[in-house]
Amino acid sequence: MAQYLLGIDNGNTVSKAALFDLKGREVAVASCKVETEYPHPGWTERNMDAMWQSTASAIREVIAKSGIKPEEIAGIGNTGHGNGVYLLDKQGRPLRNGIQSMDSRAADVVAEWGQNGLHARVFPFTIQSFWPAQPNAILAWLKKHEPQNYERVGAILMVKDYIKYRLTGEVSGDFTDMSATSLMDVRKRCYSRELMDLFNLSEIFDALPPLKQSSEVVGQVTSAAAQETGLTVGTPVVGGLFDVDASAIGAGAIQINQACIVMGSWSINEVITKDPIVDPDLFMTTIFADPSLYLTIEGSATSATNLEWFVNQCCGDERAEAKRRGVSVYEICSEEVASLPPGSTNVIFHPFLYGSNVQPTARAGFYGVAGWHTRAHLLRALYEGVVFGHLSHVEKLRKAGGQIHSARLAGGGSRSAVWSQMFADTIQVPMEISDGNELGARGAALSAGIGAGIYRNYEEAVQETVKVVRVHEPIAANTPLYLARYAEYQQLVNVMQMPWETLNRLG
Repeated sequence: MAQYLLGIDNGNTVSKAALFDLKGREVAVASCKVETEYPHPGWTERNMDAMWQSTASAIREVIAKSGIKPEEIAGIGNTGHGNGVYLLDKQGRPLRNGIQSMDSRAADVVAEWGQNGLHARVFPFTIQSFWPAQPNAILAWLKKHEPQNYERVGAILMVKDYIKYRLTGEVSGDFTDMSATSLMDVRKRCYSRELMDLFNLSEIFDALPPLKQSSEVVGQVTSAAAQETGLTVGTPVVGGLFDVDASAIGAGAIQINQACIVMGSWSINEVITKDPIVDPDLFMTTIFADPSLYLTIEGSATSATNLEWFVNQCCGDERAEAKRRGVSVYEICSEEVASLPPGSTNVIFHPFLYGSNVQPTARAGFYGVAGWHTRAHLLRALYEGVVFGHLSHVEKLRKAGGQIHSARLAGGGSRSAVWSQMFADTIQVPMEISDGNELGARGAALSAGIGAGIYRNYEEAVQETVKVVRVHEPIAANTPLYLARYAEYQQLVNVMQMPWETLNRLG
């Protein structure tokens, strides 16, 4: 009898495979790094074949580590970063490198659309903002700059859809991912030829993949995929889902007015609603994995990836200490941050290494650094800056009418108790931390469990599999200290807008 579920999660840096038992417990996890290529400033790409091979390697490794028989896997769910674009040609082969969700090559396209009033015309369909890494902008850029590739587009896929295609040979998208691309009429839950005409992309309308539910079986593992992955031929694969939905489900956030805050490559701040929140100042409203609900998302590429960069570039001593003690370097960083109480540094950090939610040309920066500041001060400023980036999104959700009664905190940064407490103190709601580490993969696996008939729906799946292991209550005395720094953070955002434009031209 099949007793396990496989969740596959392709983020911007690694391909991950995780096996779960039917109670949601992690049996084994394996990951394989995928190299990102930077052919030009602002471009982030990766070889699609290499990404599939890394995914296949992670699947083989997780089966070997778990010691289970592949035929014991009841179903497979896929998730991955939203947006960017992964194109097949008309013969079903990768057309070019996949383009990731931190890519900014289409910033000029977005700026032009902003100037000609296109947003007001498409917003009734999309219910979301423009930004450079969305497929609509990337495809418009390709039409102008790579016309020979544009003419050969056969299928427009998200990252998880490409992995699904390699597993099953079937081309499909799902409602959660595609409703975040500005290529769908979100309220009518379908593609729109009128919308594609407005983007001047009508020639590739037929390359949009068929839409499936996240928990719907869309194909089975082929013999070719089985040879590469070690999976059993015929194992069912479901439609899969946008990683923001997967993380919310894996964390147990599926109720109306419940928020999920994800600290990862992206700052994801989302709230589940019965009716769509329609506000042109918000990032996006999408269709939730539970098709009766909507997910309103405020997000930007401004979260924990900033810490990863800082650790790689500036924390040699911390890496050495972590190796000596046999712990994660991020644990060392959190200890250094915890050594300084709230309000003990006046250094401000803007977490805009890979983009921002304030303007396309914004860049990261430390402000107010003096000779007496230590690396611990910079780390605390970085932790706070990431929290402030999240808070700016939460404020917009609240202003648009989003009610947040409770919050689940997820992503790699939620493992840090000091960082989690900062979120509680600053956003002023309790932060609940769920069990498990691979919440996105678990959300994908639970979708597969529904498709396999193990759970009736997401409510039953979460009830059976997700437990809260920590709750961080807001500490009232800390809140004004953080909010004072947040006010300076926002003032610096306003002051820096002209300099960022000038620096962009210098680049």
